[in-house]
Amino acid sequence: MGKYFKAFIALVLVTPMTAWSLPIDWHGAFGVDSTLIDNYRRLESVVDNSSPTTGSQEVELAAGKHANASWQSYVFRLNPVLIVNDAASLKGEISSGYGRGGYLGDDNKKSNVSNPGASLYYYNQSTGTNDLVLNKFYMELYSDTATYQIGRHSYHWGLGALYNSGDKLWDRHSFTRDGITMNIKLGSFHIRPYWGKISQGSGTTASFTRATNSKEYGFSLLYDNPERDMSFGLLYGKKLANAFNNDDTGPGATANTLGQTDVKITDIYFSKTFGIFDFGIEVPLMGGEIGNVYTGTSQVKYKAKAFLLESNLKVTDSWKFGLDAGQVSGDAGTQSSFDAMYLNPNYQIANLLFRYNLRAVSRADGNRGNIYDSYITNATYFKARAEYVGEKWSWNAAVIKAVANETADLGQTFYVHETNTYVSTGANTTQSDDMGIEIDLGFNYKWNDEINIGGNFGYLMAGDYYSFTNSTGVINSADNSMVLQINTGITF
Repeated sequence: MGKYFKAFIALVLVTPMTAWSLPIDWHGAFGVDSTLIDNYRRLESVVDNSSPTTGSQEVELAAGKHANASWQSYVFRLNPVLIVNDAASLKGEISSGYGRGGYLGDDNKKSNVSNPGASLYYYNQSTGTNDLVLNKFYMELYSDTATYQIGRHSYHWGLGALYNSGDKLWDRHSFTRDGITMNIKLGSFHIRPYWGKISQGSGTTASFTRATNSKEYGFSLLYDNPERDMSFGLLYGKKLANAFNNDDTGPGATANTLGQTDVKITDIYFSKTFGIFDFGIEVPLMGGEIGNVYTGTSQVKYKAKAFLLESNLKVTDSWKFGLDAGQVSGDAGTQSSFDAMYLNPNYQIANLLFRYNLRAVSRADGNRGNIYDSYITNATYFKARAEYVGEKWSWNAAVIKAVANETADLGQTFYVHETNTYVSTGANTTQSDDMGIEIDLGFNYKWNDEINIGGNFGYLMAGDYYSFTNSTGVINSADNSMVLQINTGITF
């Protein structure tokens, strides 16, 4: 990535001197937020019993810490567009750190004095180790019959449940493809065949084999007719990796490299507007062979699916009501197949539920990932919402109810979706499927066309799904959790 970034920056810097007539258009976004989560563990217990037995749902509690989390983060992305001529443009996206941003206070050090007490009273100094990241770099070619995107570019489909380009201000992730996408428009039909290269993980072996059969290809066909207020489409694709693939690990106490995979993706999308009422449906289906998920030697069938609905009723120019619903498959814990579907981390339905990777708060083992690496999975949910939009202010409220599709049953093997753990010894107790009910409130103040100030509140009446310990000796009780956030952002 470093050499691509340097080449891109060199191109941007040199271009004005060698071809001063080429215009550069700059777009981007920058935002800062402050978030507080009260009782992020969602438990009454103030004692860490997260590991009495394998399979506990309990979130770890760092030694000497309260079950509250507070942090300040930022998002940053800069999108330069270099217009070469009427037939070609160069585009990219530059950000900082993982997830298009980072945390305020990270990558800083106190003064270089040996006395730790004195260091509390001196200035902070950046270490400069948090490098800029080139998320996208591609050429866009225009012809009479099609538009071509070649390089690392983003992609979006349907409601954004799987393929999400991350164009919203607070989107931390973006689905990108290293390859080529062709965009063909024939009347109301949009055809997009694509081919791309996929990563096979890190390490000497994986790096050497990236030139072998590790790819994705497919197409999308969308019928979009504004006169009928209707869109209907189908995406079909395949992702293949060879036996040297070590990008991911399977669930269980012993990690297994996935090896050879052959996964098919079928994603159906439909939307329609009837006057003041509109709705959209997306049905992603995934199947094939996912590799050595449970052991290091056997291939496992993959069968995952989701059904998603978003609907809106606009009763006046200011008031809008909506009803959303979804069912995202989980894994039953048998080794006959792997059935869990994980939606794109940008696709969220609540201010607290599913939104945060809460195990990243304590980082008990130093490898819990980023707090924004959280996905909707193994859940059936319903959401009722209302929104009021004024000239400068907008307000929204929602109620969300969620239950788990797959839980641990006494004596049966099961799968813990939040920790990617397969428990082969059988459950010691039965787990509740109640994830809880959440009440959300939020506001946004549009200072001007570029600046927004907002706030979000969420109160989760947590269900006993989160109190499961897989132990008859340790009994937890679920407790309510709350999130409060303020933010401000600029888009340009």
